[in-house]
Amino acid sequence: MRTSTFIAALFIVIAVFGVGCTEESQPSLQETRDLVLRDAIAGINGELESVKASIGEDARVLGETGLSSTAGKEAMRQTLLEYPWAESYLVISKDGIVVTALPENYIGLVETDFSFQPQVQRAVREQAPLTSEVFNMEEGFHGITQSYPVFGTDYQGFVSIAYRPEALIDRVVAPLTNGTQYDVWVAQTDGRVIYDTTPEEIGKNLFSDPAYQSPALQEVFSRIAAEPSG
Repeated sequence: MRTSTFIAALFIVIAVFGVGCTEESQPSLQETRDLVLRDAIAGINGELESVKASIGEDARVLGETGLSSTAGKEAMRQTLLEYPWAESYLVISKDGIVVTALPENYIGLVETDFSFQPQVQRAVREQAPLTSEVFNMEEGFHGITQSYPVFGTDYQGFVSIAYRPEALIDRVVAPLTNGTQYDVWVAQTDGRVIYDTTPEEIGKNLFSDPAYQSPALQEVFSRIAAEPSG
């Protein structure tokens, strides 16, 4: 028996699929799956909130000391030490220009104009903490960004930390599934798989990949994607 746990919409656990289970095993299996789902939701949300709190504190320091201040850069470096799985950390002005880029191997991005990027436009427009969907990063990988606005006397820009989604999610899911018969999928509502305990599935699309085209699966996927509460 192989059991699959399906998480739809960015980082939100939606439904569980049980495969090959007998009626006798179903009640205890359901309880165990529900526990895995609850722990996955809590753990992933906890990781996201932790990152948000850290970059929010960095945004506060930058707001008080300036977007390119030494104090701001040091705060950002400490955050990267706290989240060593993060790939890059940028300060972007309200005009969409990169002011600071860490770690140092990304310093070449400084003064790059990112104002054309939809996620940068959204951050400037909304001036609120945001989590993006997966996109092709200028840094050269498919990743997610979490951003936080920087305010001084007025809006200055925002900080943006980038990472591979599987790096964050696996910290939560691996301890829950190691040694079990569970597979966990995490997908965006557009169907893109951003995490799977079977790594080769990452990047596939639940709505278009041939492996997922059975009518029964498509009906379930469409329903889950359309219903935020599962």
